[in-house]
Amino acid sequence: MSLKYFTHGRRDQMKVALTFDDGPNPPRTDQVIEILNNRGARGTFFVLGKWVDRFPQAFMRIVESQHCIGNHSYLHQTHLGDFDRAEAAIGNLLGRPTEFLRAHYFNFFTCLYSPVALAPGMKIIDADVNPADYAKSDPQAIVEATLGHPNLAGGSIIDLHDGRETDDDALRLASPLPMIEALHDIIDGLRAKGFELVGLDEMEFVDPIEWRPDGRGTFASSAARAAIERLGRQST
Repeated sequence: MSLKYFTHGRRDQMKVALTFDDGPNPPRTDQVIEILNNRGARGTFFVLGKWVDRFPQAFMRIVESQHCIGNHSYLHQTHLGDFDRAEAAIGNLLGRPTEFLRAHYFNFFTCLYSPVALAPGMKIIDADVNPADYAKSDPQAIVEATLGHPNLAGGSIIDLHDGRETDDDALRLASPLPMIEALHDIIDGLRAKGFELVGLDEMEFVDPIEWRPDGRGTFASSAARAAIERLGRQST
């Protein structure tokens, strides 16, 4: 069993992908869409199945704006790989399978028992630019962490957040506000560097990374731990 993921696209193309995790989160996701649309940029939204079920109209506004959709689990629980449940919620509205999946918390072992995650046509996506916007309250700090990131280059995948996994509505609505305020300057700054802002479906991915067991699987289920151990034996 081999589990591979991508952190970037082709480095010889001046394309970068803005990706947004943990939505749909109305009206915050709508604000992100408006900024992207007004600037002629495409984004990729890694959505949570529970929010797709709760906010189907918000999800469809992403789709109708022709942004890219990815699977980011159903509940966003640390050791639960419920990508198949999420895919049912997403596909019911999208009308087709998703092509991209991002493991929540980048815990890739959660993909091991998901037929959706391991399907031949699925691309598991990490990111090489992580400004940790969810942990910052200063929009300028998010701008600087993105535009000044040492990995930023052609093919970069930038990880931002338009939502949160929490059921605390107030926190979920407040958390993306600094990122939204920063987004104008991020887009303008990326373009000033010569980058084209594209969806993941406009990228050609290279240099896949083969996942190796790590400490993040320590508290996984017994079945998942057994699979992690098998992968570990195969990689030695």
